[in-house]
Amino acid sequence: MKQNTIMVFIVLCISLFAQSCGAPAPDVAATVQVVRTQDALVVEQTAVALTQTAMESEKIALAATQTAMAAVPTVEPAGAIPTEPPAQKSEDITCPFYVYQDWGVEANHFVPEGWMGDISDINLDENYKLDPERPNVMQITYKPNGSEQWVGVYWWAPGNDWGNQDSGFDISCATNLTFWARGEKGGEKAEFKVGGLAGVYSDSLQPALSSGPITLTNKWVQYTIALSGEDLSHIMGGFVWVTKKPANPNGAVIYIDDVRFE
Repeated sequence: MKQNTIMVFIVLCISLFAQSCGAPAPDVAATVQVVRTQDALVVEQTAVALTQTAMESEKIALAATQTAMAAVPTVEPAGAIPTEPPAQKSEDITCPFYVYQDWGVEANHFVPEGWMGDISDINLDENYKLDPERPNVMQITYKPNGSEQWVGVYWWAPGNDWGNQDSGFDISCATNLTFWARGEKGGEKAEFKVGGLAGVYSDSLQPALSSGPITLTNKWVQYTIALSGEDLSHIMGGFVWVTKKPANPNGAVIYIDDVRFE
């Protein structure tokens, strides 16, 4: 632009000199118009260059923002409930898969923490010394004194807390739940179940499957709850014992051993 101004000045000087000499003067207006056009082009080119610089800066800023967002870990909102609660995968589990095999062994995958009904009427010993045939068994003593007139115990995956915590297993390898049971005297009545827990997380087996009411003898008998064709992909409630005062008005002592999915 400075060079264009000098050019206009030179043209004006030449024009004045020509007029003093009687020579035809150059077309100053045309020259000025050309200079102005060149100035406009320079301004336009400068504006384009500034716009391109701004666009490049915007791209750099956008890329930096995307990089920063990618680095931020995804945080699940407090209280969010997964639509498919995780379970230990079936390929990690083989049958037999024990609820209770023996006292204190690693093969036990469920614990008797879900007490129900008149819980003060129950005493549970997981390491009862019964006889040489089965030296370590579970003994349940029921003395019906409570007002609800029924009792029960859930053996659930550790830490389950009535379905408020997910701790289920995919036991799709199983077609039966089997267990051994007997009464102290014979004639004791009980019912046994599997599955049925429902809370924030739920058993895939709904409702619970039952053995139906059983009258026990004073000899060991193996019982079976058929599971073929059932959804065992998420089992938290591995085993249940329930009974009622009308079925055992004088109470009952029963023994359970070797509870397993197979």
